[in-house]
Amino acid sequence: MGVADELARLIAHRDAGTLTDEEFQAAKADLLAHPERARTEPEVEAAEPVSSRRRRNRRGALVVAALIVLALVGWVVVSEAMIGGARLEVRVTSVTAVNADVVKVHATVTNVGGRTSLGICQVAVRLSGSGGSSPIETPPEPLTTSPVPPGATTSGTAEVVVVAGGAQRVTSRDLSFSCQ
Repeated sequence: MGVADELARLIAHRDAGTLTDEEFQAAKADLLAHPERARTEPEVEAAEPVSSRRRRNRRGALVVAALIVLALVGWVVVSEAMIGGARLEVRVTSVTAVNADVVKVHATVTNVGGRTSLGICQVAVRLSGSGGSSPIETPPEPLTTSPVPPGATTSGTAEVVVVAGGAQRVTSRDLSFSCQ
């Protein structure tokens, strides 16, 4: 490096704020008075400190995490807007014992709210056990087999086999519905 290179290095340090104007003027005067003191080796830039790299990486990770959260929130909002809080309302119209082991359930299913078709429903019978034993629940049977459009009502019928021959005592309170 010559005097010109050394002077350019001093100007860069002053512009970067690592030298004050007074320090720059003093170093420049010293260099011009003693040109033999100019550096002969190029200055090696110091590596970025680990702490600032970590800080920058942490900031990047936080930005990525924030973008993921925003994407999830957006997905939930769009999903809710498409479905619109749809829910199915089931009303039992009749429960009839076919014989000691089978009960026939008639019901209507209405898709209230929402913007999508829902409503493949199943019905099961849940009877309290005798003598304080745990309740007995039958396997679910299909009540409806196709989705119900928004705002529409459909009716369905299911024949449910009642475990332990209790079909005669089944009422609408003993029915449980699951709709998807």
